[in-house]
Amino acid sequence: MSSGPAKELEKLIALAKYPHVFVKVSHTWSLSKQEYPWKDTWDHVKRLHAAFGPSRLMWGTDWPVCLTHGSYKQSLTVVRDEMSFLTDEDKAWILSRTIERIWPFG
Repeated sequence: MSSGPAKELEKLIALAKYPHVFVKVSHTWSLSKQEYPWKDTWDHVKRLHAAFGPSRLMWGTDWPVCLTHGSYKQSLTVVRDEMSFLTDEDKAWILSRTIERIWPFG
């Protein structure tokens, strides 16, 4: 049986059946046991991407709490520059389009 973060990830993935559930994927540093770019958490992001699709994933700053594990810049670049499994289209959704769809700031 799964425990800890893996069990919680399964609970989150189960919510993918609800079309109005969106997931923030910017807090990977908090689960990682590695230094930046926190590659040991990328499988979680890949699973969320497979379950929800990029149009239901979003990045957030996590500022100032992100500063306990890295810089503000790293919290952005881990998604924008490091996660090479994400396409440019995926990144466009995760970094801006999803949030623009949820909160359309005319």
